Amino acid sequence: MSTQDDRTARVIPNWESCIDCGACEVACQRTWDLPPESDRIQVVALAHGDRENEANKPMQCYNCRDAPCIDVCPTEALHYSESGTVRVDAGRCIGCHYCGVGCPFGAPQYPDGEVPEAEESQPLGAKSDGLMDKCTTCEPRQEAGLEPACSSECPTDALLFGTPEDLSERLEEDDTVQPFDEEAAEIIFGDDADMIVGGD
Repeated sequence: MSTQDDRTARVIPNWESCIDCGACEVACQRTWDLPPESDRIQVVALAHGDRENEANKPMQCYNCRDAPCIDVCPTEALHYSESGTVRVDAGRCIGCHYCGVGCPFGAPQYPDGEVPEAEESQPLGAKSDGLMDKCTTCEPRQEAGLEPACSSECPTDALLFGTPEDLSERLEEDDTVQPFDEEAAEIIFGDDADMIVGGD
């Protein structure tokens, strides 16, 4: 059961602005001391758009309102934090990949090598080889009043951070293409999906 409400903040793509510079990926790796091959955030090429029939879309965990990954996890390793972020308890994760199959956005990753812990007091991400790892939405940075590293360092504002209301306002101000279809928006935002898809 979700503990989220309309104040849960997320990072979503404004993919018309993405230039595939890799700044978001580097910011994530540096902030969390991750190896270069880490995919907590990755820029995916899309086969449509105005730039020579190609556009780039940065993708990471969207901390869905009704997260499919939580529903399918057989060990209850995935749960919501108090802020509404989807967290993984590496002590419960068995590396079964069910969450990877359940997630329609490709957020769960299964690193080949050891992924270091950010801090002992912040049980975020996988602790060892083969366990699920994912974007943490930089919860410690949020607690310090900062944006996630990826959105903070994106030079083109291709990553938008905020509550559903904040994001709706930004998308309307930028007059950008909606980043999600109705089905995806409902998974991510639940009852707030109309604000994102409709821009209301």
